[in-house]
Amino acid sequence: GRGELAKNLESGPIPMGSVSATTFTRRFRLAYVALALVVLATAGLTWLLATQTDRPAPFSSFTTKDDDPVKRAQEIATYVEGRYLAAPDQTPLVRVDAGEDDTPRLPPAQQVVAVGTNPPGLVSYEYGGVLFFRMCAAGPDCALGPDQSRDVLAPILAQEAHELALYGLKYVPEADFVITILPPGFISGADSKSLPRAVHFSRRSDLDEELDQPVATTLPGAPPTPATLTPAQATRIESQAAKTRYTLTSGVDAANTQNIYTLTPLF
Repeated sequence: GRGELAKNLESGPIPMGSVSATTFTRRFRLAYVALALVVLATAGLTWLLATQTDRPAPFSSFTTKDDDPVKRAQEIATYVEGRYLAAPDQTPLVRVDAGEDDTPRLPPAQQVVAVGTNPPGLVSYEYGGVLFFRMCAAGPDCALGPDQSRDVLAPILAQEAHELALYGLKYVPEADFVITILPPGFISGADSKSLPRAVHFSRRSDLDEELDQPVATTLPGAPPTPATLTPAQATRIESQAAKTRYTLTSGVDAANTQNIYTLTPLF
């Protein structure tokens, strides 16, 4: 009867589809652990992405290796020289040599850079380490060769000088200034040997912002060649380099105690 049926239900096995309290607790714990693992994984991924996003991009894939500042500068000169070619897969437009002085009259006297203004009238005397880069073209005495156009090369070598200054000031912290001497032929005159030299002059203080960002941000794209230089590139280069153009003459002070490099604006 009904009593016997109730007795059988009380003492019989749990019907299919039913879940015991122990099984339910175990499943709950497993789900909780799985959720915790998901939360931890998400937090870890978020932290990883955040740290990667906050990490500044490197200045360049190129780095110097030598401890000596002049040798470091020559590593820079050789690297940048190899980026500015006469044509793709050809030889460099100019050879670049690095040094810490420019035919000093009184080695190892203190170096002074006397920077003139335009219009002329004022001169600022600036003291600090000077890093020189010298560009040597294909002609005699490093002058421009017969097939090298001054008008075409001027913007390309201006960008090369800008790049030399960036790398020089970045990887040679001993330098406060960079003077890049252009090949003879950028200043016209009857006696080329008595003419001042055309240079690009850069101060560390003027390039602080550019030194804190990748060089590719400042100078995007591949360096131009004489055949690939576009008017847009020439305009961009001119906007960056216009106020770095000077003439350079070297001398000493009246007391013969200092090498003085006099810069006169070409802008």
